[in-house]
Amino acid sequence: MIDSFSRRIGWLLLLLPVACATPVTPRPEIESRALVEERNIQRSIALEQNVRDSSRIQDVSFPLLVAAAPLCENRTSLSIGLDVATGFDFEESFQHTAREALGLSAEVSVLNAAADGPAFRAGIQARDVIVAVNDNPLVDGTNASTIYNNLLREELTVSDSLKITVRRDQAIQDFRVTPVLVCDYQVELVLRDELNAFADGDAVFLTRRMLRFTDDDKELALVIAHELAHNIMDHIPKRQQNYWVGAVIDIAANTQGVDTDGFFSDMTSRAYSHEFEAEADYVGMYILARTGTDLDGASYFWRRMAIESPGNIDSHSLSHPATAERFLALEAAILEINEKKAAGSPLNPELIK
Repeated sequence: MIDSFSRRIGWLLLLLPVACATPVTPRPEIESRALVEERNIQRSIALEQNVRDSSRIQDVSFPLLVAAAPLCENRTSLSIGLDVATGFDFEESFQHTAREALGLSAEVSVLNAAADGPAFRAGIQARDVIVAVNDNPLVDGTNASTIYNNLLREELTVSDSLKITVRRDQAIQDFRVTPVLVCDYQVELVLRDELNAFADGDAVFLTRRMLRFTDDDKELALVIAHELAHNIMDHIPKRQQNYWVGAVIDIAANTQGVDTDGFFSDMTSRAYSHEFEAEADYVGMYILARTGTDLDGASYFWRRMAIESPGNIDSHSLSHPATAERFLALEAAILEINEKKAAGSPLNPELIK
């Protein structure tokens, strides 16, 4: 019986190409050399754009990480605002492109010095090759970036400032760089085509579509500050705690033969979701204000978001407040911040006592 069924399936598979509709225009033949060249061109375009996008994120996020450091308590570190790489730090298919398009080799090179960060102010530039840190020579090779980062962390623990030696156009130059305290959270680009940004307690992530949508750096800073606030206010562990409150009920019910299908854990995992989002909006606006950014017009981001999601103008999603409410709440936060500025008061978010 099984053999008979397998034969019928086999005949159906043979008939599929005959039954399917086919195109009616000829498909051009592509020369293999032209295909290889086009792949290299597209890899170069993609890699260069990724570096530009990551550099923009670093330029916008670094002042926020500095401004928020007093709010991050024990989650801080010293930084000089420098993004480095070797040609080995990319996927294997992009390593040749990294050498050709970005000029990277086995040596540690600067991809970006965050705008107005310590390294930037000292004079370090993209494409500088780092030769030594505090006269400790760097090694080349597949692990060079990791070794550099470990060396940098060690030197930051013992030195108030660093001597960074670079090679630029074959000339050796020394730069004295004084690190600053920052919130110890990475801000990273995610190659997804969805309008989203999120935090996981250890980092902040922005999708490429969100980066395109926030074509104004003030809006991008608002989004990053919001996600940074999620981490600072411990929203991720709080949500996990809420999840387990319901999970205990689900487990207890299952032991009595009642399958809740995760109903209570799903319900409690969403507890206070709107409040957490509102709190991140509020604290995020304070972080943005602490950078000295002019807040006028910052809340208009939510009017533009309403264009993308008209259904959220007057109704909440499962986890987020409505966009109209978020706009007005941010406007109120800006008013509160401006009053504190006028009074010369510290720009610290108010906490419920």
